[in-house]
Amino acid sequence: MTMLSLILLAAAASAPLTPATRAEVATQRAAIEQRFEREMRACQDRFAVTPCMDELRRERQQALAPLVRRDHELNAEERRERAAAQTKRVRERELAAAQGEGERRERLVAAPAPQPAALPASHAARARNPAAVAREQRQAQEGAQAAAAERRERAQQRQERMRERLAERQAREKSRTKAPAAPLPLPGASAASAAR
Repeated sequence: MTMLSLILLAAAASAPLTPATRAEVATQRAAIEQRFEREMRACQDRFAVTPCMDELRRERQQALAPLVRRDHELNAEERRERAAAQTKRVRERELAAAQGEGERRERLVAAPAPQPAALPASHAARARNPAAVAREQRQAQEGAQAAAAERRERAQQRQERMRERLAERQAREKSRTKAPAAPLPLPGASAASAAR
C-alpha cells in the first residue's frame, strides 16, 4: 500500500460517508486533489515514475467516485425541485386565471338588466295611453329577463367548457409523467464489474 492509499483511507474514515451539500463535496474533492498533487511530486522523485503515477491516478479515481456520484445525486435533486416549483407556479397561474375569469363572468351575469331607452318625443302620444305604457314596460322586462337568462346560460356553458379543458390538460400531464430512468453507471464501475 502506498502512502497515498493510507492518506486516502484516513481521510475517508474521518470525513462523513456521504456529503450533504455541494460545499462538502467541493471541500473533499479539493483535499483529494491536494493529496494527489503532493504524491505526484513524490513519484516524480523516484526512478520508476510511470507505475507510481498510474497507481496514484487509479487511487484518485477511486477516491473521487463517491464524490462524483453524490454530485450527480445533488444535481438530480435540484432538477426535481426546480421542475416541481415550475409545475406549482404554472398551476397557481392557471388557477388564478380561472378564478379571475369566473369572477368576471359572475359579474356579467349578476349585472342589472339594461334600462329601456327613453321614448322619443314622436312617441309621446302613444306613451300617454296607460295600457300601452304597461305593455311596453312588460315587454321590456321580459326581454331583459330573457337576455339575463341567456347570459347566465352562456356563462354556465363557458364554465363547463373551462372545467372540461382543465380536466383534459390534467389528464394529458398525468399521461406524460413517467417514472425516472435508472442512473447511468459510472465509467469505472463497468470496468470494475468486468474484472470480477
